[in-house]
Amino acid sequence: MGTALVRYTDTNSTDSVWGVLRDEQVFPLALSGEHHKDIMKIYFSDRAKFDAAVSEDSIAESEVEFQAPISRHVQLFLQGMNYASHRKEGGLFHDEDKEDEHDENSIFYKASSSISKPNETILRPNNCQLLDYEIELGLVMKKPLHQPTAVTENNLGEYIGGIFLANDVSARDFMFGAPAMQWFKGKSQRTFCPAGPVLYLLDGDDIKKIYDLELKLYLNGKLKQDSVTEQMIHKPPKTLSELSVFTMVEAGDCILTGTPGGVLMNLNLKTALAILLNMKNDYNRRKKLISAQLARAEFLKPGDFLELEIKSRCGSINLGRQQNLIADA
Repeated sequence: MGTALVRYTDTNSTDSVWGVLRDEQVFPLALSGEHHKDIMKIYFSDRAKFDAAVSEDSIAESEVEFQAPISRHVQLFLQGMNYASHRKEGGLFHDEDKEDEHDENSIFYKASSSISKPNETILRPNNCQLLDYEIELGLVMKKPLHQPTAVTENNLGEYIGGIFLANDVSARDFMFGAPAMQWFKGKSQRTFCPAGPVLYLLDGDDIKKIYDLELKLYLNGKLKQDSVTEQMIHKPPKTLSELSVFTMVEAGDCILTGTPGGVLMNLNLKTALAILLNMKNDYNRRKKLISAQLARAEFLKPGDFLELEIKSRCGSINLGRQQNLIADA
């Protein structure tokens, strides 16, 4: 069984420190390091040192403020349309069952400066009308990929050392600006990646449980996203193998593995055609997109409240719970 690593502050200090979360109690960890990869290195290379650093005393979980367990000094890779249900609402397929692992694996980038505390207020940028959520499972690299590598289910545990809960917050109207699309801008605003509270460090057979995790997101108390990671189309071994072909992936870097259906954005064929027909006209394209989306859904606004959680169906892994208020920047 793995270890629930957290980073937190308490009433005694404003400095962030590391700890281990067990049964709603936080046990301080006598290890320093700004980067999660430093703690992970000790955990996986000198477990005796890590275990000896765990205090026998504890603090109630309710008495601490959790910080993001993921450093901003990372590469943050994302997968798009990686669940059939999200593909359908994205207008790619009419038939939800039509999915093929041989289709293009959409991989893109999100600024790590968007990483924020798990319970931090999410700020809606000025002029943003289509603010949306995306619950996602995050993977954390244990060791680097510096050359083309065949990652398989059998050796995946050599490369993935931790998992965490993330919200890939997205300004949909920003994403569809400029002819080549502005996904980086639409997904990289400040506070657009609440992460944690738990960075779960994998042990033994834990790696097999990454397909047994339930993702749930509630908006103002109503369940909006509810899925299981086994439904991912392009699974981690394939994604890591693809990344290794064209880029350098370092220890500590993160991959967000896509979101299931249930987001606020929904593109039908008519809207998709309107975007394509206005590809060279930024104003018309965004105007038509915003008008069509606001006519069918109410997007995130100040005062809205999100709650997210990821747990294994067997109950052995709990990545904690995020609670985020929406406010204007």
